[in-house]
Amino acid sequence: MKRWYGVFAGLIVLSMVVSACTVVAPSAPGEAAPTKTRIVFYQRGYVEGGTDAGSVNTAKAIEIFEQKNPDIDVDIVGIPWTAEGDTKLETALAGGSDINIFRVTSPNLPRYAKQGILSEITPYLTDEDKADFYESAFQVATVDGKVWAWPLWVTAISLFANTDILAERGVELPTIEDPWTWDEFVAAAKQLTFTRDDGTQVYGFTASSKWGAIEYYPLMYIDGGRILSPDGKRFVQNEPEGVSALEKIASLRLEHKVTPPDFGTVDQATRASQFKELRNVALLMSTPGFIPDLENSGFPLAVLPPPTGDLGRLVTNGAFGLFAVVDVEDKAKVEAAHRLARYLTSSEVAQDVENWQLAPGLRRSNMFYATTPNREVVARLVEYGIYEAPVATSAELGSMYGAALQAIILGEKSAQQAMDEIAPLYQAELDALNQ
Repeated sequence: MKRWYGVFAGLIVLSMVVSACTVVAPSAPGEAAPTKTRIVFYQRGYVEGGTDAGSVNTAKAIEIFEQKNPDIDVDIVGIPWTAEGDTKLETALAGGSDINIFRVTSPNLPRYAKQGILSEITPYLTDEDKADFYESAFQVATVDGKVWAWPLWVTAISLFANTDILAERGVELPTIEDPWTWDEFVAAAKQLTFTRDDGTQVYGFTASSKWGAIEYYPLMYIDGGRILSPDGKRFVQNEPEGVSALEKIASLRLEHKVTPPDFGTVDQATRASQFKELRNVALLMSTPGFIPDLENSGFPLAVLPPPTGDLGRLVTNGAFGLFAVVDVEDKAKVEAAHRLARYLTSSEVAQDVENWQLAPGLRRSNMFYATTPNREVVARLVEYGIYEAPVATSAELGSMYGAALQAIILGEKSAQQAMDEIAPLYQAELDALNQ
């Protein structure tokens, strides 16, 4: 009887591992017994026999995969979304056996790739795969010019609108075909910032912006700038295109005064709760994980594309889910693990397993997340993603960078000053990582 060990969960960044052994299957007299390849899949949040959606969906996906691939057996090892789970995963990877596919985070991906733990996916990509994935899909999975993980989904960030407030102020909704320009967005945010007759102050725009939270990251790219060069080797956000975008973000609070007074100091959970419960903000920039909560509460929600800037096109950003395959000596196991990774990131599994898509997929053929008009907007935005190359910088640098962003938003430093100050520290770490 097959043993399942468990855990599967949510959105943020994913990876996989596969190991295999041979099992003799029944055969006709005189025939050589066919063999099966056994692989081991480490899955975050999965619990054997669990009734949560993640565990149920994972079990169902593997069951169907095995039916479609009778030459492969998959054992699931569930690990929690805690430090204990991290330890179990690292121990398995260090041992180099009984782990073949796992969910990998983008910060850990470069380390695993450079340590020779992972199997590059490019040799296993079919022509159909290459045509199906969006061009941006591999930006977060590429290290030193090679692709080391299968992209599953991305938490594509968009604007959430309280349609009651927009209707009250006569502001028309933008669309993907006709998005707001930056100037139009600012004008709308100003129109949506007002005081009601009862004294209630309503604000045009907000986002979780404490310590560099990613919710406003799409705005960083709208003028053509980036945090790092596309290869991840140079810090470039102190260049004109990056600085101008940061100035735009800061202007919402400092110049246009369309944000709540605590903009720049409130975390994601607090900001989301305020948007939902107080209903005194018209536009919120957020990840799609907040959509079910708003939809289930009857919130007057419309999902909108972010505004465009000097780049002249839509931009989104977000956290990736990724599956990685462990490079082991038994190449049958490696091949089997890549087959499982391909299936788990495909439109096929999204069709086979209802509610598999916790976030929009990164394949053109996979629109199964788009079960409502609002989710369709998020799914369509994936095409316009701009993402940073995976770089394993230190937590200390991350805190300093977040503090620099916050200083810009609060008007404590100019964008140029803050980015010039952080640039040497950032570049020093990048140089050390690329030696």
